[in-house]
Amino acid sequence: MDKQRERKAMIFAFGMPGLLVSGLVGLILAGESKEIPDHSGFQSCRPCHAEIHEMWETSNHSEAISRIVRYDSTAEDCEDCHFRDRIKRGPHNTISGGAGKGRYHKNSCLSCHDPNNGGRPHMLVKNPEKLCEICHSQRDVFWGVGAKGIEDSRNFHSGVPCVSCHMNEGNHRMKVIRPDDSGLSDGRLDTCTACHKDDNREARVRQIQEWQGTYEESMAALEPDIKIIDEALKANPNLLDADLKSKFDDVKANLSILEKDGSRGFHNFIFSLEIMSLAAEDLKEIKAAAAEAL
Repeated sequence: MDKQRERKAMIFAFGMPGLLVSGLVGLILAGESKEIPDHSGFQSCRPCHAEIHEMWETSNHSEAISRIVRYDSTAEDCEDCHFRDRIKRGPHNTISGGAGKGRYHKNSCLSCHDPNNGGRPHMLVKNPEKLCEICHSQRDVFWGVGAKGIEDSRNFHSGVPCVSCHMNEGNHRMKVIRPDDSGLSDGRLDTCTACHKDDNREARVRQIQEWQGTYEESMAALEPDIKIIDEALKANPNLLDADLKSKFDDVKANLSILEKDGSRGFHNFIFSLEIMSLAAEDLKEIKAAAAEAL
């Protein structure tokens, strides 16, 4: 019995100070206020995500607000992507006129990520492909749809997600690394080689340059004819009949799809060729009819 009392006394003597210390520490920690990041504005992301923020600053996304600040804050093409409620409203629900510059935002962290949303990978506000399509219209070219007088024409890149090429290094520069990039080191994969495992970089360089060279040459041949017809119609709005005017409008609408795409044929080379080939045929017919009318 005496030995049992001695053990209890020893436990009390040696254990109580430890309990008191741990309790004191717990009280101190409980009294400290945890600093919770302020996610109300995208600049608050920078302290924890400095490397990603630096990548974003070198991307076109960081420059996308400049047109609004410099020019007209109510411009429809700016409003489509930069109105603060754009993500919630969706790609076809915009507000027209009267919105001040203070109601616009940069294409920044909070354009794509919601720190309070844990339901999607990387806290994205939407599925990655749907998110890109809110501001970017290139998907139609990828799928080879939307051109008047042209059958749907998919190509082998039609099913490739945007981020596969524009974020192949997992970064936020959103830049395709071409196989002919002068700053590409031997140990770094270009965007094409990251997907195509044959490692034949030279062949892809030739292919891309051939595609884009053909595109630029074909487009350059069409531009003078469009300018001539436009000027002729300004001088004489009745120069063409209704069918030819409609055909001319279709030519310009189709070519604008490629211009907005901006890839110079890379996104869908066959689709681009078909559009430019049809445009060349139609412009030849329109010019001939205009010459006769004159």
